[in-house]
Amino acid sequence: MSPLTAYHSLLLSNLSTVQTIESALSNVTWLLPGRFQDAEVASEGLYALLSLVSSYHDTILSHHLSPSLSLPPHPFASSRQQPITRDDSSVSPLLPETTSTLSRTQPLLPPPSDHTRYTRYWTSRSALYRRASRALTTLGYLELLIEMVMRRKAGERARWRVVLGVEGMKTFLRLIILRITSRPVLSPPTPQREVDLASLPTEVIDLSSSSSSAESELTTVADRPLTPSLAAYAPLRCHLFPMVGSLPESHLPHPRDLLPKLRGSEYFAEILSSSVGLIHVLLLIRASRQASHTPYRPTSLPTLSRSLPPYLIALLLSLLARHLRSTSSARASPLLLSHYAAQDRKLATRAFLTGPMWIGWTRPKVMSVVKTLERVPLLGLVGELVEGYLPLVDDYFFCKCIMFGFE
Repeated sequence: MSPLTAYHSLLLSNLSTVQTIESALSNVTWLLPGRFQDAEVASEGLYALLSLVSSYHDTILSHHLSPSLSLPPHPFASSRQQPITRDDSSVSPLLPETTSTLSRTQPLLPPPSDHTRYTRYWTSRSALYRRASRALTTLGYLELLIEMVMRRKAGERARWRVVLGVEGMKTFLRLIILRITSRPVLSPPTPQREVDLASLPTEVIDLSSSSSSAESELTTVADRPLTPSLAAYAPLRCHLFPMVGSLPESHLPHPRDLLPKLRGSEYFAEILSSSVGLIHVLLLIRASRQASHTPYRPTSLPTLSRSLPPYLIALLLSLLARHLRSTSSARASPLLLSHYAAQDRKLATRAFLTGPMWIGWTRPKVMSVVKTLERVPLLGLVGELVEGYLPLVDDYFFCKCIMFGFE
């Protein structure tokens, strides 16, 4: 057995433990900044590593959890023996390609969301989309760590060159995804984990794991009633109702149709939305050259944040993209409405947490709240935690992107 196969086997045999460790380490990363020298670099490095490992674990799990686990059994099937088959695409190399039986009377996994169905479709269909989306997601995990290291090792000017390169690469990847799909670029562009592994029955975890024997694929789950109040001779509708939210893929809208194709000015709106970050960085670099006569750190982000043109131009471009996008209710889908709602929240957050608005209005309000909390027992710990993050928000461009969702 190769080391990679052994790692997969260990992961699948201890899913609940792995998720507990991931959650614990993720909580630690939130508590480190402000605690000791270079704590922010250690915290961000741990966060980036944890995010990359969790993303790899999600890829493994997607190949080991059968899609049929999100479906209820057929209403006329025996409650004792419910066949579970695996699609060719989801068969694990660690498990034998056999058809086994699993006794169950309700879905064991939640149905995939529209975001997961859409991104999973394009990831499986287009190799270029898969590479571009994974590269874009990986850059999102590493960008702040790269900025921190460059600022400390090479100085402010080198930091801005690297930030410009990262934003340029992200814009290029978004445009590639836009070219492939001809649809809005979702954030994140890759399928996300939607299953709480700790809440799954042990039998289901064993279902997808390769134990030391690696021979048994499925185990028997204890019978549970579909609905506790379901009568013995209930009408058929009582059996069919729980199936409404868990239809097979063949009975759902095609994943490609979850987002409508862009038309006319919508393309320009999406290009603008994908390029705002790059334009903002270019404007900040231009402002740093014009402020070279400033005696105090002309290339630092707190100094550049006082410049009005980068803030206003980026904000106006975002508003223009919002104005040009489609508002037709006939073409709106739940996934599209959710995507546009997330963009509106990012726009509102950007307006108050960047530029002169952050320096002159929002930050003083946050500091007054922090000082009030520090005078209250126990709540003072929350105030200290927030105060430890303020230097990161002030000094690093990508910190706002990660913490407040500007991606």
